[in-house]
Amino acid sequence: MADQYQNPYSDFLSKNRQESKGNNQPLSGIRVLELSTVVAAPFASAMLGDAGAEIIKIENPSSPDALRNWGNSPECEGIEPYYFHIGRNKMPITLNLKTPEGIATFKDLIKKSDVFIENIRESSLNRLGLGHESLLKLNPGLVIGKITGYGMDGPMAARPGFGTLAESFSGFTSINGFKKNGATSPPIPLADMTAGIHLAFGISLALRGAKRGVSGGQVVDASLYEPLFGYMGGECVNYSLTGKVAHPIGNELSATAPRNLYEASDHHHIALSCSSQGTWENLAHTLGRAELIDDSRFLTNADRIKPENRIALNQVISAWVSDRPAEEVLSIFEEHGVTAGPVLSFDEIAKDEHYLARKSIVNVQEPITGKNAQMPNVPFRMSESPSKLRFPGLPMGAGNEVVFKEILNYDDDKCDSLMGNN
Repeated sequence: MADQYQNPYSDFLSKNRQESKGNNQPLSGIRVLELSTVVAAPFASAMLGDAGAEIIKIENPSSPDALRNWGNSPECEGIEPYYFHIGRNKMPITLNLKTPEGIATFKDLIKKSDVFIENIRESSLNRLGLGHESLLKLNPGLVIGKITGYGMDGPMAARPGFGTLAESFSGFTSINGFKKNGATSPPIPLADMTAGIHLAFGISLALRGAKRGVSGGQVVDASLYEPLFGYMGGECVNYSLTGKVAHPIGNELSATAPRNLYEASDHHHIALSCSSQGTWENLAHTLGRAELIDDSRFLTNADRIKPENRIALNQVISAWVSDRPAEEVLSIFEEHGVTAGPVLSFDEIAKDEHYLARKSIVNVQEPITGKNAQMPNVPFRMSESPSKLRFPGLPMGAGNEVVFKEILNYDDDKCDSLMGNN
């Protein structure tokens, strides 16, 4: 099949499809159709692709996914950093859904898919005749994964969703940062990627009861704010019991102490978390301050988390750490079993022996240009049916020929017409 193609991406994708058939990945044989942009929903489909699903990503021919422009610079030499990562394992196609031919092709793809992932306004889908009810009639076994800012119901359902707003709405931003500077948004799309993980999980659960074209289809409704709000569970329960509202506390954890970052004499930082009684007592012995164990300020965790006691405890630890270079501090802590570690920057991560030994970072080659880039590997290991990153995000429309010819079995004239209309 690949020999009929002139486009080198078509040839690459066709061969990859053949090589992927019959592998033992958890989602082999599952086909996912993605009509979404930026981070959250695309991240969900990327992870399903890691697990072996075949992903077809649809882009508007006149309006590419905005993620393709994130982080771009001349030094990247044509690689779109964020899309290279989140567009992995996907066959990107262009389809004009404002034309009857585009709508017909989309419906043909729906009939041949197990999952449809989208983050489109419901009114827009309904206007195109592609509402959820219509799609489930076309394919009663279709699992529809939808991400919105605030969920599909409730008074804020119609509002547009952005990760930064979701982080603020979830309660996360209100407790992140330092007291003197106030609330702080995270420097990564945290709400988006958290929502993407949860959507992928929900879809995986829904697939257990679904059979393409037959039965078991349903809608998995994920919001941007709720998964991150779920991470705030302990603080939520605590507020309901005590009425105490959590506020920014820097690098500490309101529920336990000591847990902080400390600066060594060479200005490198270490992370330390001695959040159980045993680990705290071990730290006190290591610091040569065993008397602190019986100090009324530090007897229990409930004592240690009191604001004035936190300050005193941090002063003791900071004084000890600041007298020594970070390497010496970490060596002493490791020798005594103190739970601490380095604060790594990306240049340090790139050469860290543990990252390299575990293959936490993978070198990924753009299949046609040969340009290499590093990215995070699949963040878990399965001994018998491993997930894997098969190829990076590809240029717009790279999958057109393969999808139209191999999956939909369109003839050359219809393919040419579709791509011409794009």
